[in-house]
Amino acid sequence: MDHYIDTFMRYLIAEKNASPLTVESYSKDLYQFIEFLQSEEQSSVTIAQITKEHIRNFIDYCFEKGNELSTIERKVATLKSFFKYLEFHNYIDSNPARDIHYSKQSKFLPTFLTFDQIKKLTSFECKSFGDYRDRALLEMFYSTGARVSEIANANIDDCDCTKGRLKVLGKGSKERIVFMNETSITALKEYLDERKKKFNCLTSPLFVNNNGKRLTTRGIFYIIDKRANMAQLWKSVTPHVLRHSFATELLNRGADIRAVQDMLGHASISTTQRYTHTTTERLKELYQKYHPHAHRRHDNE
Repeated sequence: MDHYIDTFMRYLIAEKNASPLTVESYSKDLYQFIEFLQSEEQSSVTIAQITKEHIRNFIDYCFEKGNELSTIERKVATLKSFFKYLEFHNYIDSNPARDIHYSKQSKFLPTFLTFDQIKKLTSFECKSFGDYRDRALLEMFYSTGARVSEIANANIDDCDCTKGRLKVLGKGSKERIVFMNETSITALKEYLDERKKKFNCLTSPLFVNNNGKRLTTRGIFYIIDKRANMAQLWKSVTPHVLRHSFATELLNRGADIRAVQDMLGHASISTTQRYTHTTTERLKELYQKYHPHAHRRHDNE
């Protein structure tokens, strides 16, 4: 991976006449992206293995770190320029950043699903081991608000179904407790029962693939995307979208923002505060819909 970055840096200097400051910024952005991929996948990722989901997850990660919007925009621009260069010079077959769009107007506000959309996503009939696992996985994300790496690395021993708790290892190797509701506990128990029937034993990983091996973050992305398509949710649904949905629903229902901060594992309250924009917009819609003066003003326009 270093080779491609070095080649890209030489291209910026020789052909784009980029300033030393620009080259330094691009280099830092790309190495941060690689470091993020390695932490998410728990292994090295080749340039050909990078997907659109990896890039979107990285943008969400920058958002959660509390990066300024201008900083996130620059990182996206860096990745788009880098992968465009690699595709043009035939280093990769397809450009994973081509369909990554960002708008200054959107300000990288978190995307979320409504409660009805969550119900649609999880309300499928379970006929196989994969069905039971997928439903438990989806319910776990929505119940806990955990990150994809936290769920992927969780073990069965980390679960306490009696108390409705799950111990996860977050950013910076910080442990925290997240909570499972009755729906997620029921789905988890049904999945583990099916898993024991299939493999005759329960190994350490909480979520496994059809071969009994720990699910990777990439595998989890695939499952969620597949289930979203089956539910005809024609929007990009990722683990981070479920995490955002968790936070938004809590705030919509009046949860204390510092409690939500602790549940999400945010180091800074300012990161959590960005979710309040979505709740404000929702309140504004309700106001416009039901307040009589709002109706009158709208009718006169």
